[in-house]
Amino acid sequence: MKPNSVIPAIRGYKELELALASPQETLFLLEGELIQLQAIADEARRAGKKLFLHLDMVKGIKEDEASIHYLARIIRIDGVISTRSSSLLHAKKHGLTAIQRGFLIDSRSVKTIVQTAAQTKPDYIELMPSFAHPMVDAVKRETGHDIIVGGFVHREEELAALFESGATAVSTSTPALWNWRP
Repeated sequence: MKPNSVIPAIRGYKELELALASPQETLFLLEGELIQLQAIADEARRAGKKLFLHLDMVKGIKEDEASIHYLARIIRIDGVISTRSSSLLHAKKHGLTAIQRGFLIDSRSVKTIVQTAAQTKPDYIELMPSFAHPMVDAVKRETGHDIIVGGFVHREEELAALFESGATAVSTSTPALWNWRP
């Protein structure tokens, strides 16, 4: 993932066309159903985009190893996003990029994110919500992983603060930000 990237976070076909037309190289599919995945993955590949699937939110997919193996070999996604350790471990086993999603709500949640990262060794950590960005540097230091920030990112001027906090990338479901370039 390139530094200072914006990642379109889409919820299915409605937003797919806009995301595919954007200059961004990575897409996060946050919602959908199993029956749609092959077509979405094929379209992303044709457009030269990497597709990451939020395992916890897509209907028809479990976090078990068989589902993740299917996603890797048949659907051919590039990676997964999950809050579940087992999903991240299965993803890495099957050659997918693993993004650990964590929610910063208090000091205990920071410890949990750090402990989970030590156990699962994800490729990236996504911290939410974005307005907790003052914690990015601390989590990055403690885990050694690049950080993606997401949630409640609506305006271009917010991106500078998020990148300055140490975030490698920002995920957003705001289409107006998908054409942003560093």
